[in-house]
Amino acid sequence: MSYEPRARTIRRRPGGRPRSRALLGAGAVGATLALLVSACGSGTGDSASAGSDDPIELGISVPLSGAVGSSCTPMNKAMLAWFKHVNDSGGVNGRQIKIDNRDDGYDAARAVTNTKAFIAKKVVAVTGQCGSLQPPAQVPLLGAAKIPFLFVFGASTKLLDPLNPMYFNLMPTYGDQLVAAVPWIFQHHGTGSVAIMSTTTPDSEHTASSVSEAVKKAGGTVAGTFTAPPGTADFSPYVLKMKGLHPDYIVLNQIPQDAARFTKAMTAQKLAPTKKLLGSSAVSQATFLSTVDPAVMPKLVVTSDTLAPSAAENTECTKVVKAAGLEVEGVTLRGCGTAQVVTEVLKRVGDKVTGPAIVSELESWKNVKASEIYPELTFSKTNHVGVSSLYVLGVKDGEFEQIGQLGE
Repeated sequence: MSYEPRARTIRRRPGGRPRSRALLGAGAVGATLALLVSACGSGTGDSASAGSDDPIELGISVPLSGAVGSSCTPMNKAMLAWFKHVNDSGGVNGRQIKIDNRDDGYDAARAVTNTKAFIAKKVVAVTGQCGSLQPPAQVPLLGAAKIPFLFVFGASTKLLDPLNPMYFNLMPTYGDQLVAAVPWIFQHHGTGSVAIMSTTTPDSEHTASSVSEAVKKAGGTVAGTFTAPPGTADFSPYVLKMKGLHPDYIVLNQIPQDAARFTKAMTAQKLAPTKKLLGSSAVSQATFLSTVDPAVMPKLVVTSDTLAPSAAENTECTKVVKAAGLEVEGVTLRGCGTAQVVTEVLKRVGDKVTGPAIVSELESWKNVKASEIYPELTFSKTNHVGVSSLYVLGVKDGEFEQIGQLGE
């Protein structure tokens, strides 16, 4: 299958640290899924049954409940829909993919329990995670077991330095996205003062510091930085403090549910940045946008490593997502696109699908178009973050649309 959309490349910092660029068992969520992965999909082999007709088993631990369940569940459903689609098309070299799909409720301890179950089952890889809290607890276990951990929707610098050889991601960290976006937005809308609102995560302090440095380097000033725990119900105290600072820009370094409550509090307290409201791919989804006051929407600018829905109308992912009864939005396109990349990796591995074979294959990729939804991907032994270019999205008629590319 040929995938056409492209984005330009953001230059990586010289000398910077390396960037990490379904059968459901007992306790698993949903019914048993025997998933054959198709021609647009994956390759063969299981670490326990390479070269046979046995299924390739993957594990997914994902929040289907909890603080981010409302945005992670559609992503998960879209992933499973793509796997079913490719299965129905004949599978990968005639072999099935079986997904052990488990809810972790956005809780690191539950994610660890799920991960230990995957290791016991000797899955070929773990994928489909959604969130930044759980992966730091999962990576050491999967690294020790030599099971690749592929393509989390969420990113943490703690997973990249030091880099675990089993950890691969598609999108740059939220911090890297926001840092790249600051000079772009200053160039297009002028320099100014910036207030930063973060959800507490393993990366939030580092991200706020990095964004503050980027603001100063680009000629702006930092009005203030604020952090609140995930699931904070009332953002009014933060909004009132921020309102007194009169920021030109507000940066949302938040999970989408928190960003939704924060922007509602902004509307209630009549706070709006003079210029723009800036977010990362964490909030480039309809579950967030639907909560934003229409008066604020024109001020919203977000980065995204995936196509906007309006640019993905003619893709196979859009067809599959619609056929599954799901809304075509950023998070479902991400789920489908991630499944496309997973299946492409398996397809290219060939006869023996093992953890080391997957790692070796990915580290050989240079400008590989593995999905309709993502730009070209490049990995290496020292770079495990595949996406090096980002789309810039604005809002028109209540929907995200592409307005630029970082690196232009």
